[in-house]
Amino acid sequence: MKHLLITILVLTSGFLAAQNKQDTIYLTSNFEITKSIDSAKYYQVIKEDKGLYFVSEYFAQSDSIKMTGTFKDVAQTVKEGEFVYYKKGIVSSRDNYQDGKMNGESHVYYDSGELFYTENYLKGNRQDLMVYYKNGVLKRKEIYTGDKMYECYKPNGEKAEFYEFMVQAVYPNGGFAGVQKYIFENLRYPGEAVDKGIMGKVIIGFSVSKTGEITNVKVRKSVHPLLDAEAIRIVKSMPKWTPGMLDGETVDSYFSLPINFNLKD
Repeated sequence: MKHLLITILVLTSGFLAAQNKQDTIYLTSNFEITKSIDSAKYYQVIKEDKGLYFVSEYFAQSDSIKMTGTFKDVAQTVKEGEFVYYKKGIVSSRDNYQDGKMNGESHVYYDSGELFYTENYLKGNRQDLMVYYKNGVLKRKEIYTGDKMYECYKPNGEKAEFYEFMVQAVYPNGGFAGVQKYIFENLRYPGEAVDKGIMGKVIIGFSVSKTGEITNVKVRKSVHPLLDAEAIRIVKSMPKWTPGMLDGETVDSYFSLPINFNLKD
């Protein structure tokens, strides 16, 4: 089942410009370019043709496919056409893009390969959502345009009580404003960094597990080891969150959180 992915901050990664018609780059777990194959978590094969960049992404250790898709720019910020994502070699989702916005049909599959749900988009705006039981019976129908409709169904086709399909994980003590308050009250600016005038914005990626614990805390954008370490510490120290839910089941959720270190005059 595709995990619910939720971000506080959208990040743009920089990628090496392909000098030839085809290039291969290696990436760490933080999607930073590395020249060391041993330290690579992923690698990409990039083919450039007529101003488009066709990308196939693989897991470095197994060479198994992770994603295929096309970008309109070498920095891989503007998606174009179909993107296919894989989990353990099986297609987990198919999305379509136009000028960087979702456009057309999107399909997500159960881990066992059956169709889980479909969405239709028009220039980034979701038009509808259809969710299915593994046997193909319609489980949910949501229409967002015209005569709006929000209905859930039992396996026998009868209407069921409606519930939200996606519910994002939330910090229980005030949501995102509460997260900011927690960081403000608990952040300890490293003394050595103060003495050296080291400042900047560290971006931390982390997951909220199905049980609300903070896991997989990693630096997505580094400033300095001293600030990085404190940013990791503060995120790891946060209380449990209320986990996200997808189709009535708790799921892992992913967040990117910017933490600013600024010395006031």
